[in-house]
Parts: sequence; C-alpha cells; structure tokens
Amino acid sequence: MRAMTIDWSTWKPRLLYGAFFLVALLLALRWTFPSGAVLERLAAEAASRGWKLEAAEAGPAGVIGLSLRQVTLKDEAGLTVPIDRIDLTLPLWPLLTGRRRLAVQAWLYDGRVRGAFDLAAGPREYRAELDGIDLARALPLRMVTGVDLTGVAAGTARLSIPADGKGAPEGRLVLAVKEAGLTGGKFNVPGAGPLTLPAARFGEVAVELVLKDGKGTFEKLGATGGDVELTGEGLYFAWQPRLEFSPLFGKARLKLAPAFSSRPENRGFASLLDAALAGARSGEGTYGLQVFGSLGHPLMRPAGAAAP
Repeated sequence: MRAMTIDWSTWKPRLLYGAFFLVALLLALRWTFPSGAVLERLAAEAASRGWKLEAAEAGPAGVIGLSLRQVTLKDEAGLTVPIDRIDLTLPLWPLLTGRRRLAVQAWLYDGRVRGAFDLAAGPREYRAELDGIDLARALPLRMVTGVDLTGVAAGTARLSIPADGKGAPEGRLVLAVKEAGLTGGKFNVPGAGPLTLPAARFGEVAVELVLKDGKGTFEKLGATGGDVELTGEGLYFAWQPRLEFSPLFGKARLKLAPAFSSRPENRGFASLLDAALAGARSGEGTYGLQVFGSLGHPLMRPAGAAAP
C-alpha cells in the first residue's frame, strides 16, 4: 500500500492563516474584555453577602479573565482583608469541553493562594492551594483567635458541596505551618479567666481535617519542636454554614518545655496555668484538657472537669 504524503506547500499557508486567526481571536477577547463591568458585578455580589469590595485597578487577565490590584474586602463587622492582587480567569480547555470553570489566584500576606471551582449548576467542586502565607501579617486571623500568631503556612484543600447547597460538604484540608508561634494575646481558661499569653514557639504545626457526614474530624492536629507542644485527641466539630460558630468537641494534651517555664519572664504565667489546670496535670509541665466552645472561639478545661 502506498504511503500517504502531505503536500506541505499547500498546508503551510492554511496552517499559518489558521494560527493567525486564532491568535487574533484570543487577543480580541483579551483586549475587549469588559473589566469595569465585571468589577461592578463582583462588587454587587459581594455586597449581597455582606462584604464591601474595592479595587484600585482592574484589567484583563489571561485570555478571558479579570485582574484586580490593591483589593480590599471588608465585612459589616469591620473585618478587613487586603489583597495585593487577584486574578479570575476562565481556562480555555474546560470551556472547549463544555465546562464553565473559574480559576483564581490571589497574592496576599507575602504568599499566594490558587484555586478553581465549577460555575455550572449541580454539585460544586472546590480546590485550593496556599503557599508562603505569613501569619504575622494576617490581621483578620488575630481578630478571630485573639492572639498574635507567627509562622509561614502552606497546604491544600478540597471541598465538595451538594447541588442544593443545603447538605453538609465533604472534603479534606492539609495544612503545615513552619516556625509557628505567638507573640502575645489573651486566652480564656475556665477557673483562671483571661490569661495574658507570653511569646512562645510552637515549632512545626501539622493539621489534617476531614469533612464527612456533617462533621469535621481532625485526623491530625499537633505542634512539635517548640516551647509548647500541643496534640489533639479525638477533636471534631459539627458542621454549620457559619463555620466560626460550629460546636467543638474533643480532648487535647498540652506540654510546656522546662526551658520555657524556667525563663524569668514566663514563671508567672507558668504558675498561673499550673494552678488553673492542677486537676489536669499528668506530669511535669503536661496537662490533659477537655476542648469545647466553637471552632472560632475554642475553650479548654481540665479533662474530666464538669461543664461550666
């Protein structure tokens, strides 16, 4: 059988013309993208959810997308999230295969967050990845926790939400924080009241959270290699849409390094903590704790103590 040959003298001009028209189409899509109108729509959608969205500059991103710079998100309670830059794009390949998928990249707190999710009706799939987030710059985190945290966070998240939006989501979060610690703040200890926290190193923090059957279970939660070591034991929370107020249950083990407790500036705190958690002591500087409260406002008491 005779092999088929290609007459390149005929096909080269056709391929070149096709490539030219494709490039021209993509450039036209980018240059004519209505950035201002899309920004107004995003601001309206944010306002309907209780957020105020402002951006100093708006322009095209990718082939079909919007890039915002010097972005500020503010809620009704005054919580402000500054974002250096955020890009929202519609990848071409999903569009060509009939899927509407939005890709998001945001630069904030000296790091970057990347994610993607489907826009079409039906079950929603969310995927996200964060890298190099400086917790010391994340002031909203301080407003939620009441303490000044330090460290550099990285991790991944996957979340699936039912089509009706009413069922509990399922997914998994894996998070690691290097050089974690705190530089101050207050924490409420039942029996002792608010304690002023001294500066402390947590070392390496690892979190693995699984969402399933309306419950979020911490398969792994621990801080090792620092002044304070913390290990979660059977920790979980009951899912609700306002995640900050989700009821929290479980136990934890806290251990203060001898070198930390013996520092002159920490002796007063160590003595107060030891007195408040005397019933939880299981060794020198080690305490067993019952965890309760909510995910956004966790509380602890000596393990086995009666509820307040």
